[in-house]
Amino acid sequence: MSTTLTDSRVKVHRCHYAFMYLLSPLRYVSIEKCRHSTIVLGPVATTVHVTSCEDLTIITPCRRFSISGSTLCTVHLLTPTRPLILGGNDSITLAPYHTHYPMLQDHMAKSGIAGLPNLWNNPLCVGLDHQESFPVYSFLPPQDFFMFVIPFELEGDTKELPWSLPSEYEEGLLTRQKQIKNWQKTVKDAKLNPAQKQQFQTLVESRFQAWLVESGHKKQVDGLVPVPSSPTK
Repeated sequence: MSTTLTDSRVKVHRCHYAFMYLLSPLRYVSIEKCRHSTIVLGPVATTVHVTSCEDLTIITPCRRFSISGSTLCTVHLLTPTRPLILGGNDSITLAPYHTHYPMLQDHMAKSGIAGLPNLWNNPLCVGLDHQESFPVYSFLPPQDFFMFVIPFELEGDTKELPWSLPSEYEEGLLTRQKQIKNWQKTVKDAKLNPAQKQQFQTLVESRFQAWLVESGHKKQVDGLVPVPSSPTK
């Protein structure tokens, strides 16, 4: 978290293939002409406006949200007002806010944003390109929903999401947790010997590394590794 950003007006412009975390209470955020990126914002006291973006994931609590001229964008929202979907959009996915960090509740109080109501799933569409038979937006299927983990250690009191998720998404998370437990039980019941365990672990790690590359997440993981400092002479 940077105190420099507190109550700031922020413009994110032409950000490509990046992962950005602005975990401060903000005044206003404009996101323009960004592609293939993930942007996580602290609570925004006024408006987040997205324009001319492609393949963007945005995670934010905000007073108001609007988007125009964008495609293939996924937005995880906590907002007390209806998201405004303006003209020129296509394939916009809406979903509930799904992350937390230690200072979240304190920042929300400073920004005047509460956990309820959350109108993320009640968008207001303006423009002729949206039709009931061919909507420009959809809701994220519960089976594709997961919690987003902030990859930093910070100080604060918020240890979990401070409010309940919509029931269908909560059930989706419980189903996934059950599948993980069943998988762990299957592995345990297999009673592998040490050599088999080593072979199995190597196979899992290999598949995981392949998935990181195929999904595009490897760049994010690599970006979290500190760059070694140059030795002083």
